[in-house]
Amino acid sequence: MPVYDRFASIYQRGPYVRFSQNLAESVLPEYLGYLGFKPRDVLDMACGEGSFAVIMAQQGYSVTGIDQSPQMIELAKSRAHEAGQSVTFLVEDMRAIPYENQFDLVTCFFDSLNYLLNIKDLHEAFAGAFRALRPGGYFIFDMNTIYGLAVDWMREETYIQNEADDFIEIHRQSFDYENLVAAMEVTIFRQQGVGWERIDETHRERGYPIADIQFLLSEIGFEIAGMYGSLSKRTEVQENSPRVWFAARKPGR
Repeated sequence: MPVYDRFASIYQRGPYVRFSQNLAESVLPEYLGYLGFKPRDVLDMACGEGSFAVIMAQQGYSVTGIDQSPQMIELAKSRAHEAGQSVTFLVEDMRAIPYENQFDLVTCFFDSLNYLLNIKDLHEAFAGAFRALRPGGYFIFDMNTIYGLAVDWMREETYIQNEADDFIEIHRQSFDYENLVAAMEVTIFRQQGVGWERIDETHRERGYPIADIQFLLSEIGFEIAGMYGSLSKRTEVQENSPRVWFAARKPGR
């Protein structure tokens, strides 16, 4: 069963959305100001339940969000409707982005790109972002580092991620050191009437050497405008940085 098929409704009630909200409300606008870049049309790859896209729309951007999960897209459409915002949400695979020269800014956040478990898929996602951008546009994204997956994720192998009166969400994590793939086993017990339903999903993320990410971006044609351990603080990537942030520019203009 694809990830997020049944997890989506619980996901939007968890702490995950705060990451996207903080990015849209403060971190990204501040960074765009630092770049002196004023985009108009934004494509959010792997948009999830739409919190980032909707807040960006509230700030006046024209936003399109794509995600391969139909359940997430339905939640995103509902979020936009409730907020009174016009956002285009579509079920699309980020390895086959169907746009060309249509956006000033492409984003992909919350380590969504780590879900691509081989270099070919990652290359296709980067190439799609490049095609979708107008010349002079930026592709800004984050990824979990190998350290983040192998060390930070493994600090607690089993823990309760979230709970409420009607559900509890438990995570169990492991790391395949040979293939650099972390597995997160998500188990949810959700109240259904007088009983409880069990939901199980496995989420896998691959860590990529930072040099490999840089090489792919450059090979596709991007200019790397920035690489950080923290986008908000614009700090350099360290050996123990759990996350890496990139700002890649499509040449032109």
